[in-house]
Amino acid sequence: MKNISIRQGLAADAPIIAALHAASWRIAYRGLLLDEYLDNDLAGERAQHWSEKMANLKDNEFVLLAEIDKDVVGFIAVMDVPDAGYKALVDNLHVVPHLKGHGIGGKLMRAAARKLLADGRNNFYLWVLEGNHPAEKFYTSISGRPADRKQSDFGGKETWATRYVWDDFNELLVGIDGA
Repeated sequence: MKNISIRQGLAADAPIIAALHAASWRIAYRGLLLDEYLDNDLAGERAQHWSEKMANLKDNEFVLLAEIDKDVVGFIAVMDVPDAGYKALVDNLHVVPHLKGHGIGGKLMRAAARKLLADGRNNFYLWVLEGNHPAEKFYTSISGRPADRKQSDFGGKETWATRYVWDDFNELLVGIDGA
């Protein structure tokens, strides 16, 4: 894979983040969420969401973008939502669907972990919609472990999600950035 660079996301990046997010959900959540939700104005809803989110990030929240030749190919959003002893929430991690499996997600996770460590935070968590087996496999492969579960309404459907946790970043940071 070509050189993947990581940079801080800016408010001006909201449209490209939203488009990537919607494209990723349409594939990853097909069959898990209602087709009407995925097929209607998901792109518009995500555009509004990311425009507001990027404009209102707290000082200790961040979005990192992965780029190849200046093209955004993935992003990670880390929010200040401590819970259950974990210091931060990985709110989103998405990679352009046709580039999944090329090390971009792992590189973004490690970049976020390093940034959190620099801020004095040494762990994080995220939620995976149950049935999203590729995500479950990916997070397990980079040292995440399943913890608890929660039920919620997502896209007009009752869903279950599993919390994946990283108790510290040692194992995650041992990974090779190209893996």
